[in-house]
Amino acid sequence: MYTDRMSGNQTLILADDLTGANDTAIQFVKQDFSALVIIRSDSADSGILEDYDVISINTNSRGMNPDDAYRAVYGTMKRLGFQKGCFVYKKVDSVLRGNPGRELAAVMDALDIPLALAAPSFPANRSVLEKGRLYAGGNTGSGGIDAVQIFAEGTGRKTENIPLDEIRKGLQAVVDFIIARNNNDIQVFVADAVNDEDLEIVYRASTALGRPHILAGSAGMANQFARDMGKAKAGSSGNKPPVFTPPLSPVLVIAGTRQGETAVQISTLSRAMPVPVIRFRVRLIAEGKTEAAITEAYDEAVVCMQENAKLCIIAVESMFRAEVPVGELVKNYAEGDDASAAISEALGILTGKLCDAFKFPVILSTGGDTSLGICRSLGINGIEPLAEICPGIPLGRIADGAYAGRFIITKSGRFGNPNSLVEILNYLGVAQ
Repeated sequence: MYTDRMSGNQTLILADDLTGANDTAIQFVKQDFSALVIIRSDSADSGILEDYDVISINTNSRGMNPDDAYRAVYGTMKRLGFQKGCFVYKKVDSVLRGNPGRELAAVMDALDIPLALAAPSFPANRSVLEKGRLYAGGNTGSGGIDAVQIFAEGTGRKTENIPLDEIRKGLQAVVDFIIARNNNDIQVFVADAVNDEDLEIVYRASTALGRPHILAGSAGMANQFARDMGKAKAGSSGNKPPVFTPPLSPVLVIAGTRQGETAVQISTLSRAMPVPVIRFRVRLIAEGKTEAAITEAYDEAVVCMQENAKLCIIAVESMFRAEVPVGELVKNYAEGDDASAAISEALGILTGKLCDAFKFPVILSTGGDTSLGICRSLGINGIEPLAEICPGIPLGRIADGAYAGRFIITKSGRFGNPNSLVEILNYLGVAQ
């Protein structure tokens, strides 16, 4: 983003995974801007910018090594031919997974902008930053992630924290702080924020800074950016209802994430409906029996749909182990990071088979890799975000391919409370 924000300019969001691209784009849709999420950056070209106010691109670089992530983001910027005057927002994960520093450096280098302001907090999803450390779960104190170090090492630039007490002094104090430190060669600033009011002050400081800079952050900061843009847009009405008449069913839920939050949500949903959860046996994939894993889950889904035509839930088998603390990963017996791509691909194939057989009008997918695997299998290149059901959890319409016009909900594994999946089904008019 640049300080010369001009009315009518389009906005580019660069995210490192699909759920991040979606949860950031929806912040602008809430302010009546049109948006398109591009599933893969290699399918994006400069022509798409003419049709939408906001383009959110998934560079799919979270799992890359730092140098490859840098090249993916830098190459996307150069290929699209962005110049100074465009609005560029670098989406980073709200708990700083992936390569946030290296990717921010890529945007700064591609646009030759030597100053950046990063605010990764997402208070609505319990991710906050204080004293330069980022805390998942919203509880500050001991522990946390050293966000300043992550950005310093990743960007290779002098980096400094903007402390909370400085932010609480107000807009001008933050502007003066940044300018004074920038005059002393600090180029990357990592801002504390424990609530949306803090984020608003940081955002307002970025607009008043008077120096070209890149703004980076989670969907929380994107919400501040979008709200500011929306104030100048006539007729903005906030988060509008989706374009469908409830109920929207049956719903296919595919849970491929290993986050403890989703494990709790799946369990809560299964009890609330009640609907059995079909185990996707990733151990078979590790043994080279991918087709058997898909067939077994498909056959169980057929039985489920015969008994309950409103909802089908499929989850990786790790969901069925002992209770998992929120904020932690659950591991399958034979599952590791090396198997994640194969599991996501298999879940994508399974989703395609089920969508063809039962014509599901809506897919609810948890986990960025899972969502991407589904989109690839179904030949989806673009999603039009429609509405934010829960914080950071958007409903979108498939924009192209054989499944165009159907709906997809993408949820980060960490996002939501124990009842979030139930809330989503209520929103769709299914869990009645």
